[in-house]
Amino acid sequence: MRLNPSGAPQLGGTNTPAFAATGSRLQMGVIRNGYLWTCQHAGLDNANGTYTNSGSTVNRSGIQWWKFQLNSTGTPLTYSASGMVYDSATSNPWWYYMPSLAVNSNNVILVGFSGSNPNNYISALFSGVRADGATILPPIVTQSGNAYFTGSWGDYSFTTVDPTDNRTLWTIQGFANNVSPYPWGRLDRFRASVSLAAR
Repeated sequence: MRLNPSGAPQLGGTNTPAFAATGSRLQMGVIRNGYLWTCQHAGLDNANGTYTNSGSTVNRSGIQWWKFQLNSTGTPLTYSASGMVYDSATSNPWWYYMPSLAVNSNNVILVGFSGSNPNNYISALFSGVRADGATILPPIVTQSGNAYFTGSWGDYSFTTVDPTDNRTLWTIQGFANNVSPYPWGRLDRFRASVSLAAR
């Protein structure tokens, strides 16, 4: 899998959020219930969530999450599971990028990220996943972008577990904004959902 060096499309013009500075590096590692969890964005070239070409054709990006079992010293021991959150649309799919994740006491994963496509400004989204990889919630837009973004999109993404119940999940994500002088907004303290937290 690889990223498109020209970046992800967005509504409003030809400028695309570039990922040259961040690439597909892993973002936000979490140790929970004897496992190390992490995530990254990755370029895909078809509607089934994979990259199959040897060339540079990329027509969407998705959020890849990883789960590794730890040994007694806390270092990664064995691969346990992984999954991909992506848009399977055949035309104008969403590109998802700059993720963060958290895992609650029931091993439910909340992944928060930004996303855009030719019909949408950069928006804030999240998805919920079970530890076995089954999707609880498909990607949901929590805040639609409201402006065309001309800069380089940053990794302003954070997701965490509420310490009061160890199950509720919260996420903070960026979206394109038209408030001067800052061309981005931030969705603070978004509670994923009671149904997701209770699983």
